[in-house]
Amino acid sequence: MNIEETKQKELLILQKDHLLSLKEFLESAEDREERTENAFIVHVSCMDERNRFAIDATGEPYGSAEMFASPGGCFTQDRDAVNGAKKFLDIYGKQIEQAKKEGKEIVIYLMPHTCFADNCAGCAAFDNDVEAEYDYFSNLTDELKKNPELQGAIIHTDMYDTDTHEVVPFNGHIHDEAHGLAAEYLQSENGIATNAEVDEWDRFHAGYRIYVGSRPLAWTPRRNVAYHLHDEMEKEEILEGIALAVKIIKTHSHADLEEHPIVIQIDHVFGKEEAVDLSNDELIKRLNESPLLKDTNIEITIDDVFIIRTETDPVTWEGQPITASQDA
Repeated sequence: MNIEETKQKELLILQKDHLLSLKEFLESAEDREERTENAFIVHVSCMDERNRFAIDATGEPYGSAEMFASPGGCFTQDRDAVNGAKKFLDIYGKQIEQAKKEGKEIVIYLMPHTCFADNCAGCAAFDNDVEAEYDYFSNLTDELKKNPELQGAIIHTDMYDTDTHEVVPFNGHIHDEAHGLAAEYLQSENGIATNAEVDEWDRFHAGYRIYVGSRPLAWTPRRNVAYHLHDEMEKEEILEGIALAVKIIKTHSHADLEEHPIVIQIDHVFGKEEAVDLSNDELIKRLNESPLLKDTNIEITIDDVFIIRTETDPVTWEGQPITASQDA
């Protein structure tokens, strides 16, 4: 199979994943609508592709939460909690204001991740330093609580275990029984990556797709496939986040790059600005200029990367490819 045939296959895989996501979205409509009538929910996690089921581990209905993801789950890459809280409100402030007018409760899940069985499979953005994760998200919680707009908000702080789907509360948060039930369900439905020799692809990085947008579940029904970068991160932080994902894929991922190219999906969610307004050539050039790639002697070409631009309706989740790099 030549490069163009491989890329065409990836486009078909992406479209199939989208249909699977839409099916689950439609099947869960009743529960989701009932929940969102009474609550505005935000879920925060790392861009890590193994976090696909972190949102499901909350027990919230499928598609009921706004999902933010970035390297480490940090709202700003300086990891300053004050700046992070401000960025949080920059992104979600208007929706929170409207939700409060409608009498809805505000629910925020701050969910960093690790692998308790093997810390080497923890959060690469934090260099596998769990204590640093605890510190950042504890401080972020404190800063969020200081904001008048978030008075009365329910803020969950839980560490998600990418092996078992279990969540462990911290910073004074009490374990939620619903989370335990959700973890048991996910274990029964999706298994546990607890044997590093047998399930190494599952415990460690094996993703090869990078999603930039704010409706990741509309395109990613499977675990360990796609990294997620929110489209309202700062532009340079999005680009460096893509570079970080490329670095991980190239240096210590179990992704089969002979079977799959690196896929960069830039999703235009209706009503939002373009997250990445560079041409394909400009994007590849910019990524190659990143210290994250230059310092590890990585240089990518148009043959290494498949850039797919999609559009998605934020309400119905219906979407479609607009252009792909072989026809751009």
